[in-house]
Amino acid sequence: MKIPHWEQLRGLSRAMLCALALAAGCNGRIGPAGTPGSRATGAGGMTTGGGMGGTIDPNVIVVNPPPFEAAPGMLRRLTRTQFRNAMNDVFGYAVDINNLDADSWDANFASIGASVVVTSDQGAEQYNTAIEGAVNLVFNGAATTRSQFIGCTPTGQSNDACLRGYIQKLGLRAWRRPLTSAELDGFVALAASASTTLGSAVEGARWATVALFESPYFLYRPELGAANASGGLRFTGYETAERLSFLIWNSLPDQMLLDQAASGALATADGIRTAAARMLATTAGREAVGNFAEEYLRLDRIATQAKDPMLFPAYNAGLQTAMVRDMRDTWTSVVFDDNASTMDLFTTTKVSVNSDLATLYGLDPTGLNSTTFQTRTLPADGPRAGILSKAALLSEFANQQSGSPTLRGRFIRESLICQTVPPPPPGVNTAAVDQPTDVPMTKRQRLEAHRSATLCASCHNLMDPLGLPLESFDAIGKYRTLDNGLPVDPTSTFEGQAIADSRGLGVAVSQSVSVAQCFVQKYYQYAMGHELRDADGSVLNALAKAFNASGFKMQDLILAAVTSDAFSSVAPQL
Repeated sequence: MKIPHWEQLRGLSRAMLCALALAAGCNGRIGPAGTPGSRATGAGGMTTGGGMGGTIDPNVIVVNPPPFEAAPGMLRRLTRTQFRNAMNDVFGYAVDINNLDADSWDANFASIGASVVVTSDQGAEQYNTAIEGAVNLVFNGAATTRSQFIGCTPTGQSNDACLRGYIQKLGLRAWRRPLTSAELDGFVALAASASTTLGSAVEGARWATVALFESPYFLYRPELGAANASGGLRFTGYETAERLSFLIWNSLPDQMLLDQAASGALATADGIRTAAARMLATTAGREAVGNFAEEYLRLDRIATQAKDPMLFPAYNAGLQTAMVRDMRDTWTSVVFDDNASTMDLFTTTKVSVNSDLATLYGLDPTGLNSTTFQTRTLPADGPRAGILSKAALLSEFANQQSGSPTLRGRFIRESLICQTVPPPPPGVNTAAVDQPTDVPMTKRQRLEAHRSATLCASCHNLMDPLGLPLESFDAIGKYRTLDNGLPVDPTSTFEGQAIADSRGLGVAVSQSVSVAQCFVQKYYQYAMGHELRDADGSVLNALAKAFNASGFKMQDLILAAVTSDAFSSVAPQL
């Protein structure tokens, strides 16, 4: 018998991956054949935000929606974060996600892009390397650690009850469903073969472990459903457990959740609510809400935003990391510690800072260094409040040398109000007016000159006024009062309201019906894993009503989303 080697296992993994993709009706790309449906904006009946003509019913996002129809089943590859968390939960191994195949982003969410991602050969090698490292951490470590991980002492024989039980239990966790008898037999035979050839029962267990996690049934999440009593399709108990776990924990289900799947407890909305409430109360639930914030705000882009080192010598990877943590920590503190309205995110004075970020915010860095963080409170009368004035967003939506009211305003228009800014007309010069060498001008003045052209104004009037209140902050989010030697003018309007500055913008945004409704739409897409469709309108309305009634509590929105028909029902693949 030949010794199984890594290349054989990798080849097996790729073959299984291809077979799984073909069985799901895919061609080249892992995901459904076709799009999930038209985006529910404009013609689909989706409102386009408040203050744009007429009063909006806070409980109605889509007027006269069509009957709900479930979205088609699909395959999803684990995102970088989900893969990292799974490796840590099972093996205690820290994966550097930067060494993994990049996530795909669809509708600005990696959770949606996971259904249409393409895995390269190099990407498969990267996953294999990470899995090898995780398994080696356990099997090359102390004998007591290895013995505790396996849970018994294997003999390496084909009828070894210890080995069979180990593979069965680990396979359930890794694949999020029980292995079939044929699958279990195959892994036991692989382990027995390796044990005989290598003269070690432990090595047999190692090979079985590697094979389980190099399988596409670990790396991909099949969400195809099964027929229910009414003749439709519903996610199975194990698929529901998997959906809950990767949404609320961003990782694998634990044994309790798998037991609930096996018992049928997840077949009802009440059962799902009970499971989800328990999960939200954990540290992992808190962290996953931070992950939603990171995806929603596309904080991954911060690391790609180069700044002029002559102008911003303090801007480095450490400061970028601190910016992301500040946003995540503030978000989770408002949602969990305060159990406050999600809309309070736009007015909160909470920040999470290390020494570098405290200095940028004008706070006393005493007692801090680059690796220690504290939750601090900004001055009540200071220029900065709410997530819009955090350095993370301000630096993300800026240029190398200066802030950008256009980029910042576009983010607010598209991500917070859910209105699409059309692309510039063909042939239009998108560059702002060059500054005359003998006449100093602020960025605001240059943009006003740019908007004087009718074709430019059609788009810039949707963006610039929303970003101008943030002109008091430079390209890395540091407060300033002068722009090119001239006083900064942060006044503007938001949905018909006069805005004095960034704090005023935060207050106006926190009171906006259209922003609250947009937040529902964004979380719905993230939770369901597909873009909005006309057929989602009735569920969106129900979620908006529940969100409004709860006082805009995010935890309540999560529970309402996972107990909706949209989370549990599925349609055949297109």
